[in-house]
Amino acid sequence: MPDLALLLVTLAVLLPLARCFGWAFTRIRQPAVLGEITCGLVVGIALQAGSGLPGSVETTLDALAQLGLILFLFGVGARLAPSITAARITAAFVPALGATVVPIVLGALLALWLATRHAPAGVTPFVLFAAAAMAVTAFPVLARILAERRMLDDPRGRCALTAAAITDATAWATLAFVAASVHSGTQVWSLLGVVPFLLGLLVLARPWSGRTLDRLSAPAATVTMVVLACAGAAVTGTIGLHAAIGAFLIGTAIGRPSSRHDPAALIAPIASLLVPLYFVLIGRKVDLGELDTTLVTETLAIIAVAVIAKGGGAYLGARLAGQAPRPAAVFATLMNTRGVTELVFLSIGLGLGVIDSAFYTAMVAMALVTTAMTGPLLNRLERNKVTRDA
Repeated sequence: MPDLALLLVTLAVLLPLARCFGWAFTRIRQPAVLGEITCGLVVGIALQAGSGLPGSVETTLDALAQLGLILFLFGVGARLAPSITAARITAAFVPALGATVVPIVLGALLALWLATRHAPAGVTPFVLFAAAAMAVTAFPVLARILAERRMLDDPRGRCALTAAAITDATAWATLAFVAASVHSGTQVWSLLGVVPFLLGLLVLARPWSGRTLDRLSAPAATVTMVVLACAGAAVTGTIGLHAAIGAFLIGTAIGRPSSRHDPAALIAPIASLLVPLYFVLIGRKVDLGELDTTLVTETLAIIAVAVIAKGGGAYLGARLAGQAPRPAAVFATLMNTRGVTELVFLSIGLGLGVIDSAFYTAMVAMALVTTAMTGPLLNRLERNKVTRDA
């Protein structure tokens, strides 16, 4: 079969299959991304049992998945932007501090123990990356959970969204630093290239950009968003950082909705078409054959530290900010959601060569477990509240 025909057949199979797996998981009140990862695991096992796909088809699939990632992270940045205001940051700063600092510290200590087995690019980049990965909160999944529970306008929901914006901004900044440090030959050029890029972000963030967007029709505005996302990704990819970082930053710069268009909403249909393919490919990268007694022990340790550090740090920060125990527990549960953002973060780290495939597998397991925990824990807290009120 010609490569083009094989590619089209593969897309015709993978896209609906990913949707079906995602739908099945939503029926059991779990995020669709868990189903898409499971789909990737199943497809990976099936392909390993057969002859696999030709290299040209694999390359094209990866390119389409990367485009999905770029548009997805542009949308994440656009959704983050409204939460990054002075008033909201002030109110959420102490809770966010607990949800950021404690996971980073405990994650760094755990990474020092794991570095002897899983640090292909050196101990320092590995420790920095692992510490930042422990601090990640999945902003898109968190926003969806809050919307489903009608908490977006609740003070607890707003605090959680803003705290997630602060922690994720810290994590992505650390990832940008790690990406620059592992490309030792491009560090100087990276630093020089970042300056005009940041200046361009400041220009895009000016109010006139929203007014310019208002003058465009919806199709033209959508094309503009895609062009900006791809351009930002190309710039950061060229200067030695990961391409996805540029798309994310462009999204945060231009993400405040104008009177006619919401950049995140404009980009969502295209991103939602391609991003499941990305998560299917993430599932294919998980190598269950590497699971041995040592890796299982390390995975359990990673999950335990992730839950204790993120949940405990967020709870401590919320209590220090004056929240009562139950709202603080709700905040901690929400902040422990890793979801898609963690998976993207890990995939970038694997692509940079900062972590190995075994650590990647362990961290993916942690992301799936902590995401799956969120719904049941929130339901438990709500039931306890109803019981006490009764």
